[in-house]
Amino acid sequence: MGAIRLLPLLTDSVFVVLALYFLVIYARSFFFVQLHPFFLIYQTFFLGYQLTALAFFVTRRSLLVFSTKIADYVYTLVALGSPMLFRPLVGTSGSLVGEFLEVGGAVLTFGAFLSLNNSFGIAPENRGIKTKGMYRIVRHPMYSGYLLTETGFVLNNFLPFNLLILATSGFFLVLRLQGEERLLREDPAYRAYARKTLWKLAPFLF
Repeated sequence: MGAIRLLPLLTDSVFVVLALYFLVIYARSFFFVQLHPFFLIYQTFFLGYQLTALAFFVTRRSLLVFSTKIADYVYTLVALGSPMLFRPLVGTSGSLVGEFLEVGGAVLTFGAFLSLNNSFGIAPENRGIKTKGMYRIVRHPMYSGYLLTETGFVLNNFLPFNLLILATSGFFLVLRLQGEERLLREDPAYRAYARKTLWKLAPFLF
């Protein structure tokens, strides 16, 4: 059981490393890259997004319950890490649909962060049930945002390898979601919430 207790620490550590990595990437762009005004706004948004995620991570509620299934942590780590393998396609302009999905997904994810705030977690765990804001629409709006952003990226950087990574990321994200559902349904408050909010990722689809 002692080793199991280290698993949330592992996934939390991976999240912090990735968040700090992207924070540095976005911050460097302000000093070393000449950005078009649109991309300056874009980078500013993602910089704020990473800062908000880290702020909620530091100030989040105490852990109530966490998964003891090793597979849940494997799913989480693969879902977190696989998008890092995406390859940008240099020298091509993105499609309007791709740009819309990337920005729309990022806004959705940011809205979910704000709705979840101090109940924010990484691996399947319960830090308090949230039912308002973006969580009135679907039960996992943050994951919906991830999938939209990644799909937009692949449309703008269409390579068979990127398509494979998107499929891998989406598959393990759904497994991660199912692990969360299994754990959260132990809480009567979540079961009541799930009866009212039927859809997990997208209304009328899933």
